[in-house]
Amino acid sequence: MTESKESIEVRAKRLHAGGVIDMHFDLPMDLYEKRGRSNVLAAEFLPDFEAGGMGIIGAAIYIEDRYLPDRGLQVALDQIARLYTEAGQSKGCVVCRTHEEISRALDSQKIGFLITMEGVEPLGNDLDLLRTFYELGVRAIGLTHARTNAAGHGGIFAASGSSPEGLTPFGRGLVRECERLGVLIDLAHINPAGFKEIVDLTTKPLIVSHTNARKFYDVERNISDEQIKMIGERGGVIGVNSVLVSPDQETSTLDCYVDHVQRIVDLASVDCVGIGFDFFEFIYRQWPESKKKWMAEKLTTPHFIPDLTNHSHARNLTQKLIERGFSDADIEKILRGNWLRIFKEWF
Repeated sequence: MTESKESIEVRAKRLHAGGVIDMHFDLPMDLYEKRGRSNVLAAEFLPDFEAGGMGIIGAAIYIEDRYLPDRGLQVALDQIARLYTEAGQSKGCVVCRTHEEISRALDSQKIGFLITMEGVEPLGNDLDLLRTFYELGVRAIGLTHARTNAAGHGGIFAASGSSPEGLTPFGRGLVRECERLGVLIDLAHINPAGFKEIVDLTTKPLIVSHTNARKFYDVERNISDEQIKMIGERGGVIGVNSVLVSPDQETSTLDCYVDHVQRIVDLASVDCVGIGFDFFEFIYRQWPESKKKWMAEKLTTPHFIPDLTNHSHARNLTQKLIERGFSDADIEKILRGNWLRIFKEWF
């Protein structure tokens, strides 16, 4: 091992000491599917969290098609219950609801979970349920996934073809109520028309918890240069996704991931970049071939970065940022500082 490599590793370890924030992980969905077992979090996830120096993780409620429309609310509530139960069984984990609780988790070197919602199907068209989920700890909401629901329309995994319509009346009411309550509004997955309407309806900084730059992977699910500038002008943060960095497996690399980071920096500033890894390979591996084929036909085929497939690999990204010339101050913003600024302003 060279002295230079050792220096990079030591620097990365120091930068991770304050805890890394990842704003999108499909943890509640997996805990729900394994609800017949106990200590799943401690056995299957905590070692990777600790190895990667994770501090706060956005634990996303997502409802698969097979549970809709009849069981969306039930499954969402059960996912939250499983997260609280599993976190309670592990001394190293805690669910956070406020900026103060997030700061305490980071100071105590516990893994903190911030509950998020990916698609508002659990709400149906009942705005009062938003308050219920807020009281249960939900602190960020993305209105849609790839599909259409009562709030709006998702951006498709193609260069064009999403619905030209914006939000529904329910969606507009939901956005206003989120801002009033202090629930972060997440523009991940929303179609371009809905994206613009949310920007126009709100005043606080907005986030895109997990996405990529369309310059490198031109699908409407990703974020355009114009949209990056919109988020930057509002003082928001964009979490860079590890799954959709390129339409090709051979170019799905750590360098390509950092290209997305650099694109956001160039268009908006380093204050606009965070992490939203969206590690999905562990779920994808569990699927039968028929479901993988369904995903390829309906959405896309995910291309995983070989040395960035789970949270234990987080330092690989930090080392690559160092190699690409990012300063310690800028890396600290990307790893956690920018998200912490948003949390402090919202809750």
